[in-house]
Amino acid sequence: MSSPRSEYSDASYASEFDAASVVYRPMNTCDMAKVETLHNELVKQRLPRMFLHQSLYHPHRRTIVAEYPVESGKPVLIGFASAHVTTKPDWPVALEPEVDLLSLAVGPEYRRHHIAENLIKAVTASLVNTCRFKAGEEGALVHADIRCGHVNRAFFEQGMAWQEDKEFQGPCLGQGATRPALLRALRSKLK
Repeated sequence: MSSPRSEYSDASYASEFDAASVVYRPMNTCDMAKVETLHNELVKQRLPRMFLHQSLYHPHRRTIVAEYPVESGKPVLIGFASAHVTTKPDWPVALEPEVDLLSLAVGPEYRRHHIAENLIKAVTASLVNTCRFKAGEEGALVHADIRCGHVNRAFFEQGMAWQEDKEFQGPCLGQGATRPALLRALRSKLK
């Protein structure tokens, strides 16, 4: 995908982008190749073969896609978010649902229009509803593993006001990795 400043991008198309026209929906089998291509291009890392299949068939894993309608009629896939929800026996009495953000990507020409934020909200709401548990007044607690110094870390810390979860010490987190948690004010919007 080309960046908005690329000589190959259509500047007039990018300037006419209407974020209100974006449709957020669960990924289906027809989307899998597009999601995989988008992930490989933007994240620069290949997805394991079963990753997207699990999003289709596992009730606690979900991938939401963002589509933008174009004049040619067939919508363009411009982003996606994949997440997993952890169920606990004492929900909803004591603990809010915990959603782990597994992957998030938005095409460069569609960034800075709250698409990533809306994808996170959509995938979280979808997973919490699927579990048939009440999210309670606090909403869902969303986690994402992001390495210190990662180019997109500022998006989560400043753009979405996420905070570092200093209590979390995951075994898979290597040196320099942290786990930001959503602020309470934003969590309440993720019911």
